[in-house]
Amino acid sequence: MERAPDHPYIAALRECQIYDQAFDAVKLRRALAAYFGLVSFVDDNVGKLVDALAATGLADRTRVLYSSDHGDNLGTRRLWGKSTMYEEAAGVPMILAGPEVPEGFICHEPASLVDCFPTVVECVGAPQHPDDRDLPGASLFGLAHGTVPLRTILSEYHAAGAATGAFMIRKGSFKYVHYVGMRSQLFDLDADPQETRDLAREPGYQGLVADCEAALRGVVDPEDADTLARADQRARIAAMGGREAIIARGSFGYSPTPGTKPIYN
Repeated sequence: MERAPDHPYIAALRECQIYDQAFDAVKLRRALAAYFGLVSFVDDNVGKLVDALAATGLADRTRVLYSSDHGDNLGTRRLWGKSTMYEEAAGVPMILAGPEVPEGFICHEPASLVDCFPTVVECVGAPQHPDDRDLPGASLFGLAHGTVPLRTILSEYHAAGAATGAFMIRKGSFKYVHYVGMRSQLFDLDADPQETRDLAREPGYQGLVADCEAALRGVVDPEDADTLARADQRARIAAMGGREAIIARGSFGYSPTPGTKPIYN
């Protein structure tokens, strides 16, 4: 599942999140089967919800919005989890169905989780609050009908395994990834959906790289955001007793359910 090109950020992440090092062929197959099983389980439950709406006569006046917070690398590039800007991880699942959602319409404009809020507000018929006018999201209903103009979609990551702050924007078919203190990446998702050709390293694309960086900086200052994230992380480490105390305490393999405490190992 190796895919070029590699990057120092990705190499550091691979050395931090070392799931792949313990996988043989049997464990790899089991991990893939488990993930696909989870996907099938979600699909089945979405189907049950839609069937229940139909059975109760609510389908014609109920809209359904399902989403998640990330995808999964699922072994691609020997990576597992969510901590990259590659499409398999950064591409968030989203389902929108119900009245005024066109069937068979293909929308190529990227969507974002920040679009969920204005979508829900529109669904319930609430007026826009003056304080919300400058929020970056757009209603998915406008997106589904092709009425939302081209815009910049932002994603950023500072958490587990991040050697530095990582920022991604979508500009048409191009994806630009900015790493604080490291070289950037640029991919054309139409021509190269598997993200195997890093255009940021090619002379003919330096102008586009500069335009993308300017668009990113129009939304966020990556250095300031990275500094803020690192300061917050240092404060959290100190509050937990320091680095050595955290390492000695161990980790837990899953988030505890509400009302329970994590089991460290």
